[in-house]
Amino acid sequence: MRGPLSARWAKLAHQPHYFWVGLILLVLLGALYQVSLPRSVTDARIVSEATAWVPGHLEATATPVTLPHILDDQPPSWWNRAAYELTWPTELAEVTETDARFGILLPRVGTRFRISLNDQEIYDVGWYAESQRTILSGWFPYLIRLPDGLLVQNLASNTIRIEVQGQLLERSGLWPVMIGHYDTLHARYREIHLWQVTGTWVMAVTSILMGLLAFFLWISLKERLFVLIALASFAHFVRLILSVMIELPFAFEWYFYLHRLSFTLYVALFFLLIDDLFGTRDAWVGGIARFTMVAGTFWLLLTVVSANYDYYRLWAGWLAVSAAVCLIWIIVKVVALQRFTDDHKLVSGVAGFTLLTGIRDFLVIQLNFPGDADIRWMSVGSLALMLTLGWVLVQRASAAAQEVYRLNETLAQKVADRESELRQAFEQLRLSEQQRAIEGERRRLMRDMHDGLGSQLVQTLNTVRSPQAGVDRATIEAMIQHALEELRMTLDSLEPMEGDLTTILGTFRQRIAPALQSAGIQLIWSVEEVPALRRLDAQGVMHLFRCMQEVFANILKHSKASRVTVRTSCSQEAIFLFVEDNGVGFSDAPAENYRGRGLGNLKVRAQSIGAHIRFFNTFPGTGVEFRFPIHCEPDPRLA
Repeated sequence: MRGPLSARWAKLAHQPHYFWVGLILLVLLGALYQVSLPRSVTDARIVSEATAWVPGHLEATATPVTLPHILDDQPPSWWNRAAYELTWPTELAEVTETDARFGILLPRVGTRFRISLNDQEIYDVGWYAESQRTILSGWFPYLIRLPDGLLVQNLASNTIRIEVQGQLLERSGLWPVMIGHYDTLHARYREIHLWQVTGTWVMAVTSILMGLLAFFLWISLKERLFVLIALASFAHFVRLILSVMIELPFAFEWYFYLHRLSFTLYVALFFLLIDDLFGTRDAWVGGIARFTMVAGTFWLLLTVVSANYDYYRLWAGWLAVSAAVCLIWIIVKVVALQRFTDDHKLVSGVAGFTLLTGIRDFLVIQLNFPGDADIRWMSVGSLALMLTLGWVLVQRASAAAQEVYRLNETLAQKVADRESELRQAFEQLRLSEQQRAIEGERRRLMRDMHDGLGSQLVQTLNTVRSPQAGVDRATIEAMIQHALEELRMTLDSLEPMEGDLTTILGTFRQRIAPALQSAGIQLIWSVEEVPALRRLDAQGVMHLFRCMQEVFANILKHSKASRVTVRTSCSQEAIFLFVEDNGVGFSDAPAENYRGRGLGNLKVRAQSIGAHIRFFNTFPGTGVEFRFPIHCEPDPRLA
C-alpha cells in the first residue's frame, strides 16, 4: 500500500499552483460560512425578535418586528429614530452560577445608538453628539457588559432597550443580537472583530502597499497593467479607510458619495485590469468599464440628492452583474484563442472567488436575503485578490528584470564584439597611419637632403671637377662645412622637441653661433619659456630652421651688423619670435618687393608652420617678427 500511496502524494505535490490556490480558497469559503453561521451556544442566545416603536410619535404603537429591522425599508416616520425592547431569552432565565456575568453583543447597529437596562442607560455611541457630526457605527461589533447591580434576580423580568438614531442611505437599524455570559460573548466578539475590523485594516494596508509598489513599478517599466493595479488599489484603500472610521470630519453625504464612488472605480478598474492581464484588450470590456466610471459618478450623485437607497441597490446590482459578465467573457475569449495559461487560471479562480463573496454580500446586506450579515465576505475575497495581484506584480517585475538582464547581456556581448572590431580596425588604422607617417617622413628627409645636403655636395663636386684653376682648399673646406651643417640641421629636426620653441631655438643657436663669432657679430639671446606649439613637429622644426637660416644668412651677407638679438614673448593670442640686427636696414623699397634675398621663400615656409612674418626697421637695422597664433590653425594646404 505504501508504494501506490507515495505515488499519489508525489503526483499531488506536482499539481500546478492554481490547484493549490483553489483548494485554499475552498477551505477559506468553508471557514467563512462556518464563522458567519448564526448559532447559539450553551451560555448565550440569539435574539431576533423585538418590540419596536417610534419614540415621540403621537401615533406610534409598539410593534413586534423581526431582526434585522432596517429603517430605510420602513415608512418615513421610522427614518430618524426607533426604539427596540428585547425580551430576555427564556433559556437563560434559570442560572445557577452566583458569579455569572452577563453581556449583550451587537454585531451590527447604527448609526447612533444607546442601550438601557431596566430603564437605566448603560452605553451609547454618538447619541449625544451634535447633529451635524457624522457618526457611523455600523461597521463595528459592540460588546457591552450588563451591570450586575441593575439586573433583577428574576432574569426573565429584565428588559433591554436599544434606541437608534437613523441615517438615510446608511442602512440604519438593528440586527440580531446575542445575550448571554460575557466570556462566551467575548469569544464571538473577537471573532467578528477580527474578520470585520482587523481584516479591513489589513486590507487597507495591503491595498496602499500594493498601490505604491505598482506605481513605482509603472514608473520604471511603463507597463499599463501596473498603473491599473495602482489606481485600483488606491480606490480600494479609500473605500476601506472610510469604512473603519467611526467619526468623519465631513458631512455624511460626502462620505456616502466617496465611499460608493471609490468602490465603483475599483470595480471598473477591475474590468480593465483583468482585460489587460489576459491580453485581450476587448473593446466591449473597455466600453463597460468607461461607462461604469462615468455613469457611476452621476448615478451616485442622484442617489445622494434623492436619498433613495433603491437607486444604490440598482447600481450595486449593475456592478455585480457587469463584473460577472466581463470576467466570463474574458475567460471565454482567452480559452477560444487557446491562450489560457496557468497564471490565467489562477487569476480567474481568485477573481471568481472575490466576485462570489461580493455577490453574497450584496444579496444578504443589500437585498436582505437569508444569511448572517455580521461578517462581510468580500473583505476576505478582496484580500485574496490583492495578494494574487501582488504575486502577479512580482511575476511581471521578475520577468521584466530577467528580460532586462538578458538584453543587457546581449547588449554587453554586442558591445564587446564591436569593441573588438573597433580595436582591430584602430590597430590597422594605427599601423596604416604609422606607415604613412614613416613614408611621409622618409619622403621629407629625401627631399630635404636632396634640396639641401645633396645640392651642396653636387655644387662642391662640380667645383672640384671644374677645369678652371684657382679652386683653393679653403673654398672646398667651406663648401664641405656648409654641407655638414645641412646634414646636422636635418638630424636636429628629427630630435623629439615636442613643439618647445625654446629648445628648438637653443639647438639652432649651437649651429649658428660659430658663424656669427667668425663674422665678429655679437649674439644677444633673450629667449624665454613660452607654451608649446603643436605645429612644430619634425617637419615644422625643419621649416623653422630654414627660416632662421635664411634670416641669419641675410644678416651675415648684407646687414653689416655688429650685433643681433633673438628674443621671444607671449600674449593671450599669440607667441612672438623676434630677430633684430643693428645693420644698414632696408633701402627705400618696401621689404615685400625684395626677391634676391629669398624673402618670398621665407614667407612660404613661415606660413607652412602657421606663422605670420613681418619685416620692420629698427633704426638702425632690420627686424623680423614671427607671430604664432595660439588658437588658430594654419592652412594645411601650405604645409
